[in-house]
Amino acid sequence: MKSSIRRFLFACALFLISGTTQAMSVTFVNPGKEGERFWDMVTETMRAAADDFEIDLEVVYAQRNRIRMAELGIEVTEREVPPDYLILVNEEQAAEKILVAASQKNIRTLMLLNDFLPKQHERIGEPGDNPNLLGAIIPDNFGAGQRMMTALLNCAQDQSSPQPYHFLAIGGDQTTPASIERNEGALSVLKAHSDTITLDRFLYANWNQQEAESLTDSYLSWAQRNNIKLSAIWSANDPIALGARKALKKGGLQPGKDVCMVGLNWSAEALKLVKREELLLSDGGHFLAGAWSMVLLHDYHNRIRNGFTGPVGHVHFQMQSITSDNVDRYLTYLGDENWGKIDFTRFALGDRSSHSDYDFSLKHVLNNISH
Repeated sequence: MKSSIRRFLFACALFLISGTTQAMSVTFVNPGKEGERFWDMVTETMRAAADDFEIDLEVVYAQRNRIRMAELGIEVTEREVPPDYLILVNEEQAAEKILVAASQKNIRTLMLLNDFLPKQHERIGEPGDNPNLLGAIIPDNFGAGQRMMTALLNCAQDQSSPQPYHFLAIGGDQTTPASIERNEGALSVLKAHSDTITLDRFLYANWNQQEAESLTDSYLSWAQRNNIKLSAIWSANDPIALGARKALKKGGLQPGKDVCMVGLNWSAEALKLVKREELLLSDGGHFLAGAWSMVLLHDYHNRIRNGFTGPVGHVHFQMQSITSDNVDRYLTYLGDENWGKIDFTRFALGDRSSHSDYDFSLKHVLNNISH
């Protein structure tokens, strides 16, 4: 109720000051924990872009609790003054109930990072068929997982490790769509090189650094008992890579020399390890989807005011690797993680552009930084 009153007062103030209609309002149900760096980065980039477009943005955190996430989302839909738009993440496939509630109140909803699975779309409809489901903006997780595993294979070959190369893979979870796609990308490389790579274990750490450390400890004990030399560890995100790295060092192994490693998230700590060549790369850039969601909703909002009624649809963007080749440039311009110096208005489309014209590449980001 307090939030509804606050929104109402904000709208009245805007009207009195400007004599125009209120700014578009957006609520993002963040599935992560406050203080969890990746999800904070999603929020920070979203706020920076919202400021550029003068969007009234609210962020609520579910603290990695899928039940709480559904409760929070439904509470938003039941407000006396709900937001114009809702942004959801289908973390652990838990966003369906929120979308159903939002549709009943005609709240337009955009999916971020994790879209609904095909079986869920059968129940809730596709964008356009369900008038309140605008679409989704999602990164190419399959390509990222594939790219990371390929880098590990190349590293093992460069180190002249004895074949078959023994790999350990540690995923995030088995239910979140992004995790499934990332895992499938990694497995596609293993399948194509089954004659040279032996995957000893594919374990799941629930995106948690401590769990990854424990899982790696157990694996290393098993490998030592069976006289197996580990060549590489594939980690689904940077915290998992950091946990695995800690276990390797405890076991007397040198990350980057004895064992090839990769991560994903572009986290500050991981990029330092890339610079020190302990990690081959950190793939990612997908936290910028927070900003890209604001770009999409800004463009959509302008179009509906001009009579456009179609959905956003599915907007895919590429993730990219930060390696020793480009880490210095990234750290020079964005190492401070000050997303406010990026001019996000330059990523908006004109009225006649299509969604395929969006350029969310790292090169375009770096070229639109205020120096």
